[in-house]
Amino acid sequence: MSETTKKAASKVKDFTEPAKEFSGLVKENYLNGLDFSFSLFEQNFKALTAQADQILSLEKEFLTNVGEFYKDMPKDLPFAKDFQFDGGFKKISEQLDTYNSYRKEQLQSVKTTTEKLAKDAHAAARENVEKAFSLFGDYFKAFGA
Repeated sequence: MSETTKKAASKVKDFTEPAKEFSGLVKENYLNGLDFSFSLFEQNFKALTAQADQILSLEKEFLTNVGEFYKDMPKDLPFAKDFQFDGGFKKISEQLDTYNSYRKEQLQSVKTTTEKLAKDAHAAARENVEKAFSLFGDYFKAFGA
């Protein structure tokens, strides 16, 4: 090897070694940041889910109380005789139960979809970071480092 080639190779190596180390640190920090943000999202989602469950239980309690109110209402009141739900208080209670089960299913659907979307996005982000930094590695290998 000629003297010029050796100097050029040492200059390339002097540049690529610190760049490799730096890119490794950047990759590690970036992945840690992704994991931290996903962890924050999971904690916030758990808190939001707990609040939604509490609201759902309060809503169920309210609907139960409303159903009992209409069930216990005297039948001889003028508006109770020709109530808009065929005059049947049992029908009102059934409709309130249907509404409550719909809300429960709706909340479960949102939870499932959000969890799946977040996990898929986190996995895709990690995969993209791995691919990007493997390209850096290939780039440094092209210089013979």
